[in-house]
Amino acid sequence: MIKRQVPDADSRRRHGLPYGFAEVAVASLLVAAAYCGAWTCSIEPALHAPAAQDARGSASARQVETPQGQGQGAPAPKGKLAIDGDASLSAAPSVASLRQAIFDFEARGYVVGICARDLRTGVTITYDADADFYTASAIKGPYVISVFQELVDAGSLDAADAYHYAQPIILNSDNGAYVALSDRLGRSCFSAWLRQGHVEAGAYPSVDAYAAPHYPHSTARQLAQEWAHAYAYLASGRGHSATLLALLANRTVSPIRDALGEKCQTLSKAGWYPVDEGIADPATNDAGIVMGPRGPYVVAILSNAPEDFDAVEGIAAAVDQALPQAVDAASCYPRKRTSGSSRTPNCLSTSS
Repeated sequence: MIKRQVPDADSRRRHGLPYGFAEVAVASLLVAAAYCGAWTCSIEPALHAPAAQDARGSASARQVETPQGQGQGAPAPKGKLAIDGDASLSAAPSVASLRQAIFDFEARGYVVGICARDLRTGVTITYDADADFYTASAIKGPYVISVFQELVDAGSLDAADAYHYAQPIILNSDNGAYVALSDRLGRSCFSAWLRQGHVEAGAYPSVDAYAAPHYPHSTARQLAQEWAHAYAYLASGRGHSATLLALLANRTVSPIRDALGEKCQTLSKAGWYPVDEGIADPATNDAGIVMGPRGPYVVAILSNAPEDFDAVEGIAAAVDQALPQAVDAASCYPRKRTSGSSRTPNCLSTSS
């Protein structure tokens, strides 16, 4: 696997939130963790289900089926929009705004993959969640979290040393600092962290192969799995989780944050690239955690939009509106259940 060391076109800057925001975010995550119940009894076991073989395609060249039952006259996205893996529920009026947003996005010639999971109930919305996209800097957040959780908290890396790199990486998407940290520490901590979170390999033959490049390709499902794993750590208050939370709350660029404004606390890492160049593809991505009014959820939005933040903001806003209604829709129609569990099926796994 060739390592991709391609920088973002980091030309767009936005003002971060004040650092006092992080204290509120820490408290909110801890409250949400208690509200959702013990992680080990609810969300994490759902990530243990074995992944079935699934047809995956690249964002630049894939063929997808039009979902059935979209309804007469309703905008029909090109891919498969599903709630808990069931495309029939995607025709419900509750997700009409998301259907429209995806249709409008694709009408501009873009391709998008979405995976959003309510961490309280496990209900998941997916749209072409197994198509792979160039991550650009969206991968930096999970990598930095793995460094702190696997190395700093274990005492094998000095916290101040790690923070020296993490601050510019998370706040300003500094490519030089990221590559320097990655070259110095390697990718084994990231591989170990991914395996602990039961993150799938996506388009790669193994998780190690996925973790190896500085800038891999990824699916929306993979990044959603990574941020679900990150949530368990950030909400725990353990180790240096509060330090990371403060950085993530103050990142400079985030379509998710800009879409939701002050209505929700958000933690994410965006990535973008403007052109098709060498091993890099055009991209505008964002993935992370949203502290919604009905509880936290993770969301990953990956696209081949060439540095088009406004387009991804529209998708993020539509997901935020649709997910609570999808939770209600899923509760009204009994879904298939995982073995021995009364919870919703594991739609972060390709087995669903």
